Amino acid sequence: MAKIVDPDGLAQTTDVVINTTTKKIQIITTGNVSNASPGSTSGVTLQAVYSFLKEEWKTDAALNKFKFPIKMFTKTDGILINGWDWTDATTRNVIRDAGWEEITGDKYAGIVSLGNFDASTDQATYQNIIGYNQSVTNFNKTGNLNEAIMIYNATGPVDYTGYLKLFLRIASGSGTGKLYAEYNLLTEQSISALEPVLYKLPLSNSTDLKITIADATLDAASPPYNGMKINYLKGKGFTTYANSTVYPAASVVKDDTGRWFFTAAGGTSNGATRATDIGVTDWVAYDGEVQIGSNYYAFNRLLTANNGTDTQIYNWAQRQLRKTTDINANDSTTVNQRSGLVEKGNVAELLLEYVGDTLKTKGGLYISGFNTNSTNSIKFRDITVDGGGVNANTGLPVTSTERAFPFVAAGNMNFSSNLVSEPDADTKYTMYFTTNPGGNFDSSSAIIVKNNSSADITGQITASSIAFDFDYDNNVQGGRTAGTDAGVTIVAQGLNGATWVMATYTITRATGQTITVNADDERNYSNPT
Repeated sequence: MAKIVDPDGLAQTTDVVINTTTKKIQIITTGNVSNASPGSTSGVTLQAVYSFLKEEWKTDAALNKFKFPIKMFTKTDGILINGWDWTDATTRNVIRDAGWEEITGDKYAGIVSLGNFDASTDQATYQNIIGYNQSVTNFNKTGNLNEAIMIYNATGPVDYTGYLKLFLRIASGSGTGKLYAEYNLLTEQSISALEPVLYKLPLSNSTDLKITIADATLDAASPPYNGMKINYLKGKGFTTYANSTVYPAASVVKDDTGRWFFTAAGGTSNGATRATDIGVTDWVAYDGEVQIGSNYYAFNRLLTANNGTDTQIYNWAQRQLRKTTDINANDSTTVNQRSGLVEKGNVAELLLEYVGDTLKTKGGLYISGFNTNSTNSIKFRDITVDGGGVNANTGLPVTSTERAFPFVAAGNMNFSSNLVSEPDADTKYTMYFTTNPGGNFDSSSAIIVKNNSSADITGQITASSIAFDFDYDNNVQGGRTAGTDAGVTIVAQGLNGATWVMATYTITRATGQTITVNADDERNYSNPT
């Protein structure tokens, strides 16, 4: 049955029971009024109930003897008056498109979601007490929202008018999922306090094409997921160090060397530089400092990836945001830099998002230990120095800037079977620059190419495919021009099984590159001793 907006759709006794003895009004759901999900397509509007009561008070002599029960301010908000009240929770649960106040002083706000939920069974939740250690409440209906929730309980009293955040975090658990949505009503609509009126807000979801891993796999004690974790750090300020400045406890500064430091106790600085400061005496390296390229940046949420790829990291992180338990590992390096706070997953701030095929972190989150093949697929948002620090309530940076690692070219060297089948100790491969200002291949000054970790690309041939990576944007070995294609020569050999072989290749600004190294069978080597 559709939502009733016309008083002609209601009838006394069948749909609305008016008890003049107890002064209670009950809406029942055995007749024309439906209490089915979603709330957007069932129930009855408060305006229709008000209009129905007006008509009944006009035509029913028994009712006309009593004071009228409702005063409407607009068609979407009103107040129960003259001693009248609703009978039960079911009655409140079927009223649509409105908020109201009751004679007890209890107040209800109407919540209508704009946009569409992916399915009528998708369950939205809300949190009306601020804090990441607090729980959420399910809306009475699943699917698109249109229902009232209590914002003030006169018994106590308990005031919920200062905070309301809605969440829509749905996953099937079978390797498919949905995009998350959330909405902080007071912040987004610049409201100082909720009132018993109707609020409309955007809340919708759709299929998340990047969710491909089942919850059971993500929760299992197997790599890489069993080694993934999130740590939340203390930290405030995030400013450039300055002399004669009062630093509160847990302040974080960037000094003249470009590095980040933390003070547990705080104090007033007395020194031209952080290193010479004798006012604040406990400056130590900040656990949230990260080097990206040649610069250092600050973060206060650290996700340890345990060699997970960007896809694995995203699937795991989204799973954490549906858990009702604490997701803060709280075991980062320095004890007094740990936040120590409970961070329930289902109310925690969002962690990651995909923009196309690029995984982007939310402000203040850094991912460490990710699989190097994902280096070019991840971008980070730092806590920008002198950008206002972090929000005291959310811990999110007031200002953040997108950062990315210099591009890492990557691929595999694929070796012929005769090279692979030889004893490892009898094999060797080395990658040289074909031409380089500091020395070309086939000369005494030939330069071995270094990988992204500044180690020589050389070693034994232990597998048919050996991965390599290369700091395309920054490598300047031998005077090479950074950010340009690199011509390389790979030499390889065995002893008894494979001849010496040379393969040339040009490393470009790309991943997934393949260098094939095929050696002839060795027929002439001999070492009888």
